[in-house]
Amino acid sequence: MSTQASDLDTPSELTFERSLYVGGQITAILYGIQLVLYYMSNRLLLHSSRRGRDVYFYAIYGTVILVLWTVALVCNAIFGQYAWIDHRDVEGGPAAYIGENISAAYNTLGTTAGVMMNFLSDALLIYRCYILWSSWKIILFPILLYLGGLSMSILLIYESAQPGANFFLGHAVDFGVPYISLTISLNIIVTALICGRLLYLRNEVNKILGPTHTQMYTSVIAIMVESAALFTVLGIVYVIVYARKSQTSIALVQVWGDFCAISPQLIILRIAMGYGWTKDTVGRLTTPTITFSSHLDTEKGLSSPSTTGLPYLSDTVTRTETVGHGTSD
Repeated sequence: MSTQASDLDTPSELTFERSLYVGGQITAILYGIQLVLYYMSNRLLLHSSRRGRDVYFYAIYGTVILVLWTVALVCNAIFGQYAWIDHRDVEGGPAAYIGENISAAYNTLGTTAGVMMNFLSDALLIYRCYILWSSWKIILFPILLYLGGLSMSILLIYESAQPGANFFLGHAVDFGVPYISLTISLNIIVTALICGRLLYLRNEVNKILGPTHTQMYTSVIAIMVESAALFTVLGIVYVIVYARKSQTSIALVQVWGDFCAISPQLIILRIAMGYGWTKDTVGRLTTPTITFSSHLDTEKGLSSPSTTGLPYLSDTVTRTETVGHGTSD
């Protein structure tokens, strides 16, 4: 058996097959995690007392991401079944079948679904960056990178869909490397902008409320989730391996693609739990004056409940502060 396999598959081909298989197994685990995150997010969103456009937007967005991931997962599963079970006795073995059919219609569909997941994820990151900065100027360059990556991805899908073409080899890589590079550059820039803004806001709010009351919004975990830092790090590793035309890139692209869905779903879950940054939260924390009230003030009728947009802060501070402008008692 082992002699036959060695006759059919070269070491490079075996590495590719192993990477494809391992990546598929990791994807199956991460897909299960995504299902749990999706259920938790929608349960909180749809049972929220505040039902508005944002609630339905995030619910629909999460659904579209899940559907696209399901399509990509099914296409990969079909490819694996055909290569290793249904057509394993073709001349040249599974490696030959994979090489000849990697541009098959169902594989192109799976690739397209994965690329669409990526661009939906990037779009959400840009939108979240805009929410935090409240400035179109800040996201102008990321939008240009986004459009550039989109154009390269269309060319990549077209090239990899040609008969005998390979997403990971040949001319497809000529479009794939610019596409991945533009996408990862976008992720790095937007992640840096979001992290920088959150650190700034944490510093400003700490001056008024202290670190205890900003923990859930500006902790290390919160910053990593809001900025999709893990997604960006995985992308950097993948683009390096892909540019070197390594056979292991097939495993990395699957895991990186998985986080195109998991990262935005984690952001949606934080929003559904009331921990995510919204326009209202940022607006109230960056306006010149913010008023806080205690139980005692409320009972005396001296002031209304807190207007910070942070529901758990209304009982902690009994004075009026100016963010970034000192204190006005």
